[in-house]
Amino acid sequence: MEFCQRGETLLFTGGYGRSEVLQDHRTYPYLTLIDVLSAMNAVKEGDSLLPHFQQVRDTFFAVTGGQLAMLNDTFYLVGGHRFEGLYSANAGANNIQFYTNAIRKFTLQQDSTGWHLSHKSEVVDELNLHRRDYNLVPQIFENGESGISAFSGVFQPGLALLPFLNIVEIGAGWHQPVNGFSQYLAHYHCARLPVFSASQNVMHTLFFGGMSQYYLNEEDSLIRDNRVPFVRTASRVTRLADGSYEEVAFDAELPFYTGTGAELLIAEGIPTLPNGIVDLDALPDGETMVGHIVGGIVTPDGQPNPFIFNQTGQTSASVVLLKVFLQKNMVSATTTLDGRTGLGLSIFPNPTADQWNLHAHLPRSGELMLTLQNAQGRILRQERLGPQAAGRFRFGLSANGLPAGAYWLTLNLEGIFVETKTILKAE
Repeated sequence: MEFCQRGETLLFTGGYGRSEVLQDHRTYPYLTLIDVLSAMNAVKEGDSLLPHFQQVRDTFFAVTGGQLAMLNDTFYLVGGHRFEGLYSANAGANNIQFYTNAIRKFTLQQDSTGWHLSHKSEVVDELNLHRRDYNLVPQIFENGESGISAFSGVFQPGLALLPFLNIVEIGAGWHQPVNGFSQYLAHYHCARLPVFSASQNVMHTLFFGGMSQYYLNEEDSLIRDNRVPFVRTASRVTRLADGSYEEVAFDAELPFYTGTGAELLIAEGIPTLPNGIVDLDALPDGETMVGHIVGGIVTPDGQPNPFIFNQTGQTSASVVLLKVFLQKNMVSATTTLDGRTGLGLSIFPNPTADQWNLHAHLPRSGELMLTLQNAQGRILRQERLGPQAAGRFRFGLSANGLPAGAYWLTLNLEGIFVETKTILKAE
């Protein structure tokens, strides 16, 4: 399920599990609100918990594997999917699954009878928001605006079982993918920590363990494993002052394969900004214990991918609290990955009345896919363009049968995305 805390109120949405009423598994259609302090006092006093819980039933909240965040006074329920029936890798006819492909926004009001929905809306993007089991982290963007960013996640539409490598920035009333950058080292929901330096206008997001399509070997070579195994990697993705991004792998790793599905709880007394981001400028130099990694999945060191070998029984829920220490202003040995790509895309004529001519430069060889979306984020066409060699690429896309208006064209080179807006005019 998704969760978020607003003051003393803890919110949960959706979630997947077994329903004794249905005698089957489902994604639950509830928003659940908990008065945390009152519930704690009730536990201490042995009183009933019921007065401190409230539920709102609405299929709007029937989401699992998404993320919930608060921006200004609005809640953002981002991504995720709805799954009905028993989940398995080999989904049968009795299972129903669909992705929300959306940012679902809602606001709440409170009166003497409890909390009430005051507004809800939805923004759809069937390509960039078609992700689940990912990391949604508060951010401060280059212009100083507060927002949230969706990092990586699974699964790309049209490319079964492969995770996203791109980032989607989300602000109040807008969202956009980050073109020209790929995140290689953290592709699944894991413990993470946002850290901001106002003096340098630099936004760091630290990731701990989890699962990843890529990892570094002992020679610091990037190894690709499409089975997306567990990793022990600690890494950061940094938005630099000029708006560009970089990814760095730390020398320090997690002590065992864990982090997937875990959370990092910031320690008491650590200076944070109102959106929960650690204030790097206010930290002292040297080493500071900034928080604990709680929960998550553990798998034995000798089996980084038990799912492939049908050995899920070897995994377990973590019973270990991991302390996380941040060393400020220390020169350390880290490996910087070049996540920047030269997958440039130009379209002409733009506007056009009949056909788009695409010119791109492919930084490496690989399978290429083209996606056309309308202004409402719906996918109208997806074309597999097959294996392509590195270098110049040209393609003509007919606009026959499409109404005049704005469109988004995206090229996807095995996880390297580039998106651009184009206009189709009436003949």
